[in-house]
Amino acid sequence: MSGTVTDVTDANFEAKVVRAPGPVLAVFRAEWSSVCRALDPVLADVAQEYENRLTVTRLDIDQSPQTPPKYNVNAIPTLHVFKGGTIVATRIGPSTKNDVVRLVTPHL
Repeated sequence: MSGTVTDVTDANFEAKVVRAPGPVLAVFRAEWSSVCRALDPVLADVAQEYENRLTVTRLDIDQSPQTPPKYNVNAIPTLHVFKGGTIVATRIGPSTKNDVVRLVTPHL
C-alpha cells in the first residue's frame, strides 16, 4: 500500500496479490495495448489517492503468461480486486478513474 503502482510477475503474484494483507487491485495488461497504456495514469492516481488502504498492481501478460489463466483472464485490461486471497470484484475493458473507484470502494 505504497501509493504507487507495483509491477508483479508470475514469480511474486501469490505473495504480492493473493496473500497481501489488505485489498489489492490487480490489473492484467500488455504494453502493446493502447487501452492498457491509457489506464496507467488512472492507476497511478488511484494508487496515490487510496494509499494505505489499497495496493495497486499490474501484471504484463506477455512477460508473465502463467498467472492470467489461473484467474480466467481472457481479455485485457482485466481488473480484479482481491481481498483475503479471493477475487471480490472484476471489470474488463477500458476504464475511467470513476470506474476504478466504483470497483474498489466497496472493498476498502
